[in-house]
Amino acid sequence: MIDDPAEALDILLEELKRQKAAGVRRVSVSDDALASLKSLLGAPVPPPAPVVSAAAAPVVRAAAPAPIPASVRPVTPVAPKPAAVVATAPIPDAPIFTLPAGTKAERMQALKQIVDACAETKKHLTPPHRPLLGHGSLEAKVVFVGDAPSLEELEAGKVFSGASGELLQKILAAAAISPADYYLASSMVWRPEPPTPYGRRPPNARELAFNLPYLRAQIDVVAPRVVVALGAHAFEALHGRKQTITQARGQWFDLSGVPMLATFHPNYLLHTPSASAKRTVWEDFLQLMEKLGLPISEKQRGYFATG
Repeated sequence: MIDDPAEALDILLEELKRQKAAGVRRVSVSDDALASLKSLLGAPVPPPAPVVSAAAAPVVRAAAPAPIPASVRPVTPVAPKPAAVVATAPIPDAPIFTLPAGTKAERMQALKQIVDACAETKKHLTPPHRPLLGHGSLEAKVVFVGDAPSLEELEAGKVFSGASGELLQKILAAAAISPADYYLASSMVWRPEPPTPYGRRPPNARELAFNLPYLRAQIDVVAPRVVVALGAHAFEALHGRKQTITQARGQWFDLSGVPMLATFHPNYLLHTPSASAKRTVWEDFLQLMEKLGLPISEKQRGYFATG
């Protein structure tokens, strides 16, 4: 029996804190324990109630126990809210359309109108973003196809904006491929919705398949001599998932009669800026230069050579 009221309260507080830390929501106190606490605090203790037989006992509601001070009241643990899951509607089948006859500029303008009016495309864009078609020379000898658009590209309204675009321009300059000879396109006309507001998600096969007619229409209008798939997304969109980009790079494929070369995206070099990585990509561009019939100097052949 503890005779010191202060000590008794300290013990009570410590026990309540322990139970609070353990996640206890309610604490039950027996009548005897409550009477002992009141006695220690000097409060009068009422005599025990007379025993009444069950048959004659009236229904009596127990008085609510005295509230526990907020400083020692057990706190109900709050379960963390589950992460929000955004339900997305399934991507429909790829659009079917035919561009009208006319000049390349007229046919590209017709394609732009078709894409702008696409109901599915509108679902994936928020103002002021617009569908992102390619840009460059409509008389290009080579069409470069890159990843799905990034947020930076959508905001700029231009494929290959930012650091990856700047690096690609340096590679094209080193290969002596002039702006009059290339057209830059993206594998999609919208940016895949990310799982977080600032994240970046690679496109899935259904998204690439839906956007493929828009990409192929641009290639058909330009009618290049060569197509270059820059990175995994572009290669998957144009060729499928039969090979990874690591397995496919440096190889030539047939794209409806047009030679297609697979190589890494400039982002690969931004994340892997080693001399060997640069040499790997440059060797692919040497193949491209040969296919286009461009002269190659010894200096160009030796760029990024490691041995």
